[in-house]
Amino acid sequence: MNLLGTPISARWLSLLLGVGLSGFVGAASQAQLAPTARYVRGENVDLALIIREWKQKHPDIPVFACVCDQAVCDATSRWPFRSFNQYQFTVALGSFNAAYNESLGFNCFDIQTGQAPNAPDPGEPNPSPQVEILDEGRRLRGQWFGSTQEIDITDWNVNVLDALDCAGPEIVDQREFNGQRVVGKPAIHPETGNIAVGVLLTECVETQQTAIFVIDPQPGGYALYRVQVPGDRPLPNEFFTYPLNSLVGLQYWDRYLQVRHGDSSGSEALLVFESADTPAGEYGGCIELQQIEGRGLCPITENEES
Repeated sequence: MNLLGTPISARWLSLLLGVGLSGFVGAASQAQLAPTARYVRGENVDLALIIREWKQKHPDIPVFACVCDQAVCDATSRWPFRSFNQYQFTVALGSFNAAYNESLGFNCFDIQTGQAPNAPDPGEPNPSPQVEILDEGRRLRGQWFGSTQEIDITDWNVNVLDALDCAGPEIVDQREFNGQRVVGKPAIHPETGNIAVGVLLTECVETQQTAIFVIDPQPGGYALYRVQVPGDRPLPNEFFTYPLNSLVGLQYWDRYLQVRHGDSSGSEALLVFESADTPAGEYGGCIELQQIEGRGLCPITENEES
């Protein structure tokens, strides 16, 4: 099942089943419609196409990703004229439309900045805890609960399913990796103080494999958790994940951790993890921000394949 989860309209189905010249003309006309128009008609349009259309027409207006945060979010009274189930994504053009979506039960955030609609200036970041990147990303120095923690990233490990083994190179069923270095800037949750850290695992054949770890600061130390990216097989335990590509950025917003990653073709996706029983959170959904090659970078889970 895809994130949109909306059936094809009866009118579009009748066009598909039409015969003769008129059927082909109808299909050609449909193909020429803008992605936003096709979306309104009920077609399961890739949201990356809608984002691209808006960026071309309205380059100065921010685009918001909106995820339904209740059992049903009824957006049938205005664009996009459809209903959404919990954790399904849509997009909104501009703060006004995003704020309206939030009134329907969505949580929305600017796909570039991560800010909520009409969010005030966040001001200075919370000074506690603090984390500093050292030794070209191989170490971290953290400060919390009045003490300083020296952390060696190369001691962190994670088991990766469908991993790229650079010795081949080849895809193997699973492999354990240790961190090589920090990628980008860690994100600090403003309320809990948890610290999300992007870590490079391997790099070969123009491909990076990365993972996200979450530090839970403790008096005199810390607990470490692994953010679990799903895939077509169940993850055996909390020490497993599927790999991410090159990390673009991490950011906490509200109770969500946003993870942007891309590949060498320029494709890019945003994964969202919501608060759960552990600081690592739980996978909530994904949206393709830019799809250049292949099937995209969002995980394909066991349920979606079936």
